[in-house]
Amino acid sequence: MDWSKAKTILIIIFAVLNLILYMGNLSIAETNNSVPSFSDMSKMKEILRENNIVVNAKIPDDYKPMPMLLVKLKSYSKAYIDENFLKGLKYVSNGDGSLYTFSNGSLEVKNGFLYFQVKDEKFAKMSSNEAFHYIISFVNDKKLKEEYSTLRQYIDGDKYTVEYTEKYNGINVDVSYMKGIISGNTFSFESTWLIPLREENDKKEIIPPISALLKLLDVNEGSKSIVVKDIRPVYFFSWRNADTGEAIPTWRITTENTVYYINAYTGNFEER
Repeated sequence: MDWSKAKTILIIIFAVLNLILYMGNLSIAETNNSVPSFSDMSKMKEILRENNIVVNAKIPDDYKPMPMLLVKLKSYSKAYIDENFLKGLKYVSNGDGSLYTFSNGSLEVKNGFLYFQVKDEKFAKMSSNEAFHYIISFVNDKKLKEEYSTLRQYIDGDKYTVEYTEKYNGINVDVSYMKGIISGNTFSFESTWLIPLREENDKKEIIPPISALLKLLDVNEGSKSIVVKDIRPVYFFSWRNADTGEAIPTWRITTENTVYYINAYTGNFEER
C-alpha cells in the first residue's frame, strides 16, 4: 500500500469529519447524529482492510450524544467487613485492615478492590446449577448486589463463572464489575464497582465508531492482522489515584488480543 497516499486520504477524511462535528455541535439534539457519508465510510473501511484490520463486528449506527458521568468508587467499611466476612472466623490481619487470612482462605480489601477466596471440597462436587446458585446467593447474602448491575453466567470446562457488569442508561460502565468463580475445590470472588453520582449537564457529540477504528492504524499487536470482535460506546473510569471522578464516554474496541478505549470526544487512546 502507498502509505503517503493513505495519509493524504486520512487527512481529507478527518477534515470532513471535523467539519461535520463542528456543524453538529452548533445544534445538538438527542436524535441527531453526526455520521460520515457513505463515500467516506467506504474509503475508511478500505484503509482498514489494506492495513490488515479485520472488523468482524457490527459497526454501530445509532449512537447519540453522551455526557460525562460522575462516579464514585465503592468502598467497604471495617464494620461491613466484620459483619459480612469475618464474623465467627479466626483470622490473622496484616495490621492495616487490608488483608486477612484464615484457615482455608483469605480476604483482601484495598482501594475499592475486594478479593475473597476459600477452599472446600464441597465446591468440587457442585453441579453447574448448584455452583451458579451458590455464587448468586453469596452476592445477595453479603449485600454486594448493586443498582444498574447485569448478570451473565458461563461455563468453561469445570470452571463456573457468574459475572456482574454495570450498565447506566443502557451503556456499560467500565471497568465496573463483580465476578464469582467456582473451579475445583476453590471459590473466589472479586469486585471493583463504580457508583454513578450524576450526569454532567452537557451532552456532546461523539466521534463516529469508524473514526475510532482508524486509531488501530497506530497499533501493532504483533500478529499478521488485527481482528475486531466488538465495538461499542462505554463509560470509562481511569483515575488510578482517586475514588471519585468523571467516567469518560469512549469507544471500547475488543480485538482477539486485547481491549482498547478510544476517547469518544477527542479520538485519543485512554489507558486502563
